[in-house]
Amino acid sequence: MISNQRRSRIRLAGVRGFYTAATFVFLAVCGVAFGGTSVTIESLTADLESKDIDRIDKSLNDVKRLSNKGQILPFIADLWDQRKEKHPGLPWDVINTNIVRVEIADILLQAHQNARIKLDPQPIHRFVVGQIDSDDPDIARKAIGALALVDDSADVGKLKEIATRKDPATFRLAVATLTQMCNENAKSAVAELDNSIIEPELKSYIQKRRHDSDEFKKRTAWCDRSGSNSKLQ
Repeated sequence: MISNQRRSRIRLAGVRGFYTAATFVFLAVCGVAFGGTSVTIESLTADLESKDIDRIDKSLNDVKRLSNKGQILPFIADLWDQRKEKHPGLPWDVINTNIVRVEIADILLQAHQNARIKLDPQPIHRFVVGQIDSDDPDIARKAIGALALVDDSADVGKLKEIATRKDPATFRLAVATLTQMCNENAKSAVAELDNSIIEPELKSYIQKRRHDSDEFKKRTAWCDRSGSNSKLQ
C-alpha cells in the first residue's frame, strides 16, 4: 500500500525525524495539547475512505495530538477490533495494513496509559513488538516509538539489539525509546550502549538523549505517574 515515492520521502527525511519523535511521545502521553489540531469521527472517516496512506497517517497523528480524545477513542477501538459490522462502508483492506494498524495501536496504548480507555493492552503490545523488525522503516520506527508507552522491560533486549545494529533508519529512535523508559533494564541497556559504541556521532546522540531524558523525568516526575509507566498493565 506504500508507494515507492513515499518510501523515498521517508528515507530522504533520514535522521531529522528521530530527534523529534521522542519529544513528541513525551508531550503526547503527558496530555499536552498541540494547537490547530482538530479531528472528528467524520473527518477521520473521510480520510480513511480516501485510501490515501499519507492522508490517513496525518489524520491518525493528529488524533494523538488531541487534548480530548473522548469522542473518538471508541471509534479508534472499533478500527483495532475490526468491527466491520458496525462500519461496513469503511475500506478495511486499507485499515488492516500494518502501517495503519501500528498507528491505531499507538493511539490506544497512549490512551490506556492515560487511563482514558479500558482495554486489554497485551494483544496490541504483541502486535507492536512484531512490527519493530518490519522491512518498512516507517512501520519499524512507529512500532519502536510506541514501545516507550508500554515501558515493558521484556522489550529492552530487542530494542538494544536494534540500536546495536547502528542502522540509520532505527538507531536513534531505539535509543530514544530506551531512554524514555523507566525500568532498570532500559537504564542498564543505555549505559551499555554508551560504553560499547565508539562512533563519535552515535555516542554523542546516546549521551544527549540520556541527559535530556533524565532532565525531563526529574522535571515532570515522568516515572512517578502512579506507576503507570513501570509495567504493562
